Amino acid sequence: MKRKRVLFVCTYQGARARIAEEYVKQIAPGKIEAFSACFDPGKITPLPIDVMREVGITISTESPESVFKLYRDGEVFDYVITLCFDATTEPCHLFNKNVETLYSKNAEIISWSIPNFKSLMGTEEEKKAEARLIRDEIKSEVISLLERIDADSEIE
Repeated sequence: MKRKRVLFVCTYQGARARIAEEYVKQIAPGKIEAFSACFDPGKITPLPIDVMREVGITISTESPESVFKLYRDGEVFDYVITLCFDATTEPCHLFNKNVETLYSKNAEIISWSIPNFKSLMGTEEEKKAEARLIRDEIKSEVISLLERIDADSEIE
């Protein structure tokens, strides 16, 4: 059976998408092809890198590829997961609409409302505590997604 392909996409430099991709690779190695992309490639800040290192996962400071480049390259996915936090100034509606326009013909689009690491306020320790919550929320969402994909695969 063909392995399912999942793309995680977030705004800005792609830390949330990269974390979700790495969790899929850790939890379901070789079972699902996971990719990450972003709308604004650049460097991933140290905070998400640090909190992932705490759980034994190394992520690069390099952001994932642009979602538009993957589309131009003809990449096709079974699921496209957007990670955009609706309760902030992130342009979530526009962001999700763009992803839907690019991928809805071939993929099921799923949206997760996950806070952006850039929005965290407070002392360094307070930011790190909040970053751990984001990291753990992404892991929880990934586990639920993997259970769903497994159930969907059994139906086919």
